[in-house]
Amino acid sequence: MKIHWLAIAGVLLACCIGFVSAQTDNASITVTDQAVESDGVVGNVTVNETVSNGTGWLVIHNNLFGHPGGVIGYAPVESGVNTNVTVTIHTFVAADTLFAVLHQDAGREGVFEYPVPDVEQTAGGEIVIVPFNITAEDAALMNLTAISSNAT
Repeated sequence: MKIHWLAIAGVLLACCIGFVSAQTDNASITVTDQAVESDGVVGNVTVNETVSNGTGWLVIHNNLFGHPGGVIGYAPVESGVNTNVTVTIHTFVAADTLFAVLHQDAGREGVFEYPVPDVEQTAGGEIVIVPFNITAEDAALMNLTAISSNAT
């Protein structure tokens, strides 16, 4: 009888370990290029789908010469699949290319603490990050690559 319970406990443990390890590699972001309605100061972007390994943050970073720059907006995400996540961004400093990045909520729960402890989530050893383009009728978006090319 004791061996029977040990076998059941072993199977349950194996299932839990499989669930945890599967959970660590499925983080992802799906976002499309979009137009942003803005009042010249703030606007909203919508991320189609985010899969988060635990509670976290969907963070929008500005484009700094082709790399993620400063944070211009963030929104909380739940563990698992989140659809149509709206993030309010500061359009007065936004570039025409932005980066959606998935961060962990590793510090105080429900408080965005960047750059630490709410660091980026990874999937397969890579940071979960997706670039996308925006346009806005009521805001002037920066293109730092074009600006730097014109300065030389």
